[in-house]
Amino acid sequence: MPSTLRRAAAAVAALLLALLPSGEASAATRAPVPADRFHAMDAYVRERMQATRTPGLAYAVVGPDGPVRARSWGTDGNGEPVTDATPFLWGSVAKPIAASAVMTLVRDGRLRLDDPVVGRLPAFRFGGHGHAARVTVRHLLQQTAGIPESATFAVADCVDADCPDALGRLAALDDVRPLGPPGTTYAYTSANYLVLAALVESVTGRPFADHLRDSVLSPAGMDGAIADRASARARNLPPGHQLLWGVPSAIADGVDDDGAAYGYAGGDLNDLAAFASLQLRSGKTAGGGMVLAPEFVRLMRQPGRLHPSGAATGYGLGWRVGGLEPPLDTAVWHTGATPGYSATIFLLPDQDLALVLQQNLHGLLHDGAVMQAGFGAARILAGGAPDGASSTGVYHATVWGLTALAVVLLAETVHSFRLLRREGPRRRTVPTVLWCLAGAGPLAVLVAALAFVGSGALWTWTPDAFTALCAAAAAGSIVITLRLGGVRGARGLRR
Repeated sequence: MPSTLRRAAAAVAALLLALLPSGEASAATRAPVPADRFHAMDAYVRERMQATRTPGLAYAVVGPDGPVRARSWGTDGNGEPVTDATPFLWGSVAKPIAASAVMTLVRDGRLRLDDPVVGRLPAFRFGGHGHAARVTVRHLLQQTAGIPESATFAVADCVDADCPDALGRLAALDDVRPLGPPGTTYAYTSANYLVLAALVESVTGRPFADHLRDSVLSPAGMDGAIADRASARARNLPPGHQLLWGVPSAIADGVDDDGAAYGYAGGDLNDLAAFASLQLRSGKTAGGGMVLAPEFVRLMRQPGRLHPSGAATGYGLGWRVGGLEPPLDTAVWHTGATPGYSATIFLLPDQDLALVLQQNLHGLLHDGAVMQAGFGAARILAGGAPDGASSTGVYHATVWGLTALAVVLLAETVHSFRLLRREGPRRRTVPTVLWCLAGAGPLAVLVAALAFVGSGALWTWTPDAFTALCAAAAAGSIVITLRLGGVRGARGLRR
């Protein structure tokens, strides 16, 4: 009799599982994560915090029903302990969230993926009329519109009160040279998603942040999510940290009021976990509703292909797909950063689990070292081992090298000035050539950096390195002037 009951129970269980939607069935049969794997993740993340001097971090392992494990350590930019209720900015992790909001318009028939952008957004003139007329919604989502990566600096990270809105920034793309015809070149740039924000506003007649809340954030249960400057104030978003000569400093407190589509969305750990759970449920809300049908969710996770070559781009509709070494080769993921904050999200379809991780430190020169916390933790969760440690050596070499050069050149300005006063004009050809070359180096680097990136972006993302570079360039210019002035004076005396 007991064996008969067991067989009957097993049959009933099998029938129930067969009737469940695929996401729920996989959740019901998911093997538990071994406790030692969780402990290894905790230890690894703490080690990375120490190695990068990250002040505060929170992460969660997420299942279809929500977090199955959550941890937080350190302090926020106001010196308060980080908890699962501490808000962070997510950087480009906002892109799959924004893409989901765009796809709700496709779901409702208000947009089609292959609609030309100019049909809804006549102000979009990137690459001239001939090029712009061929750019589609799909191209923007898949980062194949031909907009170069450098265009990000022309339209993103505008945190002043008088910044133009998304539509007002499109003119900055008018004279940018396309990388190639639409669909032929993949180039990751936040400019694509800034254009999408303007497109959504044109279609809906509402601010992008409002559409984002109503279409994705609220249905997903992301009630504390940040989508603009007002919601950041409401959540008391603390400043993020940037390294200033190696010291984490809470100086990053700007929010792009029109940046939710490409990077300035955020929230606490539970908000980001809610989005991950929505994805593991294939677009179904916790209450049984539907943000996106499963076929839309699957479509977003298919990498785009370039025509005419057909090569896969590794980027879907807002998601990075694969492209990593096992055991993350099947992961669907994204990383993101704003000045002072960084985040990662990994969906592990084979395990029906996700990892979300937030940190309140970031800078371009140590991006790899900071982001490694998320990659390594995801590898451990997936049953692997983290890659070799990535250090902040590039950051320190750059900042301290430029600082040392600035100090040396400043000292030389004093020395050159004293020589002129004490000895008068003299011909000192070899020292003059050497010092002029030393002074011209940082000046040339500064000019190139300003041309490619711009002073605003350099100050926003690398404040200490930019300060040191400016000081070295200024001192180098003075050295060149004093040295060449001495040579010219010596020639004048001979005449």
